[in-house]
Amino acid sequence: MARPLTVRPATPEELAQLHRLLEQPLQPWQRRRLEATLLHAAGHTAQDIAALLGVHVNTVYADLRLFHRHRLGGLLKRRSLGAPPRLTSPQRRAICRLAQQSPGELGLPYGRWSLAKFRDYLLRHRIVSAISREHLRRVLKKGDTRSAASFANSGARTPTAAASSTG
Repeated sequence: MARPLTVRPATPEELAQLHRLLEQPLQPWQRRRLEATLLHAAGHTAQDIAALLGVHVNTVYADLRLFHRHRLGGLLKRRSLGAPPRLTSPQRRAICRLAQQSPGELGLPYGRWSLAKFRDYLLRHRIVSAISREHLRRVLKKGDTRSAASFANSGARTPTAAASSTG
């Protein structure tokens, strides 16, 4: 059974503009959206439009709802893909800047960061609201090669390194 579709009909001005837009070079997804809207205005059902355009019926419903909500402007805009970023640029910069400092400089009792300790520090000081160790590792690796390298080699001397350098 077909879903009921409550989409406002296109006005004559919008139909004329749709025809003008279809004469221009468009991305395939833009052309599909415009054609689906025109076919719907001509009285075709969503199932017929899906068969004519070779797409899933849910795609047609999404295109028609987009036209209903945002008019012609919505049909030409690319939809955003993926989840929005969870870290802002200032947060990323703060993470990289802090990674370059040793924990001792910040008054902590250990000489070298681990991902777990660094993550706990970021959460405790509310620099980020949540972050996994793996995501933190990727941020450090991607953010700045010097900060990732200095994070791994924070200059802290381990007991074995101290013993070998004195001998």
